[in-house]
Amino acid sequence: MIYLNGVRKRLSDEFTLSVGELHIEKGERVALIGPNGSGKSTLLRLIARIIAPDDGTVRIGADKDEVGYEPQNAYSFRGTVESNVRLGLKNGADIESVLSLCGLDGIRSKKTNELSGGEKQRMCLARMLAGNYKLLLLDEPLSAADIENSSAMSDVLIKECERAGTTLLMATHLPSQALRIATKVLIMNNGEISEYSDVSDLKSPGSEFGQKFIEQWRIF
Repeated sequence: MIYLNGVRKRLSDEFTLSVGELHIEKGERVALIGPNGSGKSTLLRLIARIIAPDDGTVRIGADKDEVGYEPQNAYSFRGTVESNVRLGLKNGADIESVLSLCGLDGIRSKKTNELSGGEKQRMCLARMLAGNYKLLLLDEPLSAADIENSSAMSDVLIKECERAGTTLLMATHLPSQALRIATKVLIMNNGEISEYSDVSDLKSPGSEFGQKFIEQWRIF
């Protein structure tokens, strides 16, 4: 589904993203984790073709209109929750199903400038799910959600990805989301991939940095 080889992207004198090789299979749900500034967002933008690599190859087994990308602080348009979600409808998606799935029925007529941070994120995620994409690239999609909504929307993501066979890459700084949603975890450090493994292997990361980072999370 996704293949990177010899990829380099220089963003400044201090930071260059460097990926020797990365292969993500169709249907995987991958959590991108690592410190702030480690390259998670840059990697997502490269795969989304928002930016181009300076060197190397990025191949994606999906057409451009089959890829959904949501950056941090996803944009909301003027109007209501429903009108925003409708903007993402394609590939046979149904507005009523999407609103219900994401728990937005009760606020469908609410203006976007009246939404809380968590409500806005749910609306933007619903807009992504309304696209029935083959590949979803999400940058901290649930960072503003409370515990209850984060848990519910995590389950929605899993259900919808499994239903549609969607491949998911999601940057997150929340251990609970990575463990709940992901089938694999990609740990980044200083622009490089420190580790890419099954989520079950997080108890014993293979790299020294991975071990230190997971210890800081205090999840086991």
